[in-house]
Amino acid sequence: MDLATLLAFAVFVIVMTGTPGPGNLTFLAIGASAGYRTAFPVIVASQVGSFALNVSVAFGLGHVMAGGGPVVTVFKVLSMAYMTYLAWRIISLSVKPKGDAALPSFWEGLLIHPLSPKTWAMSLVAFSTFLAGNTLSVPENAIILVTGFMLGGLVFHSLWALVGVSILALIGDGPLMRAITVSMALAMLAATLWALVL
Repeated sequence: MDLATLLAFAVFVIVMTGTPGPGNLTFLAIGASAGYRTAFPVIVASQVGSFALNVSVAFGLGHVMAGGGPVVTVFKVLSMAYMTYLAWRIISLSVKPKGDAALPSFWEGLLIHPLSPKTWAMSLVAFSTFLAGNTLSVPENAIILVTGFMLGGLVFHSLWALVGVSILALIGDGPLMRAITVSMALAMLAATLWALVL
């Protein structure tokens, strides 16, 4: 892989992992509702899920997903159902009194990326655009794909969570904060639906 392609891949990863999507909006809402210490284990879990997704794409599952059919239909249903569940969890965390709503768990974070249409799309595009045509082996391409997206995910998910923490520190834990958190949860659902329709 030449340097120009590697740099283009890096820019793609930065743009894709840094922009709003189900993951970033989830971590913004968790950071705003419960702080960074609560968000961090879920961020780590999301990267474990990202690892599994990107390895699967590199080793051929991406071709199955790109082909459409019943597998993609099942994925879309599962994706929307899980993102709706996450939105409900985030809203519950925001509107219930502190301590009454269970905090998001490591296990809930595992499915954020495998069931996120944005993550699938960016992984498929990255692999087919930057990696599929080179002379590297499948395991070498998998390492590049996984490393790029895991680094981007850790950095940008953390930044989005910290923005949420900053919003909480700025405006406090009142009705405005709850309205912002609910808005972020609904925006996450809208982003998921938009990605599924496209």
